[in-house]
Amino acid sequence: MAHGHQHGDHAPGATHEAVALDPENEIDARSATIWVVAGAIVTFLSLWLMVPIFMRVLDEERMNKVALAPNTELDATVKAENAFLNGENPSKKNIQTVVDGLRK
Repeated sequence: MAHGHQHGDHAPGATHEAVALDPENEIDARSATIWVVAGAIVTFLSLWLMVPIFMRVLDEERMNKVALAPNTELDATVKAENAFLNGENPSKKNIQTVVDGLRK
């Protein structure tokens, strides 16, 4: 009786499939710790640099789109109010004449 087991569908020397790696025994704790700590530091530094840049860009966009945008409703209201105070009102009096009349 022969001691070697040969299967008909395998080439000589290839007697079994390769064993899968065992992840529990293949993890290097020191290397993993270094990668986690280095990754956390890189993430923190990236956020430390990018958040102020993002806030600056956000403020610029807000200023361009909101604060500096033309406001036609405000302009029309101010024009109508000034006209009213300058005599285009039911009493046809200027605000300055009304104030001068109250001072006496």
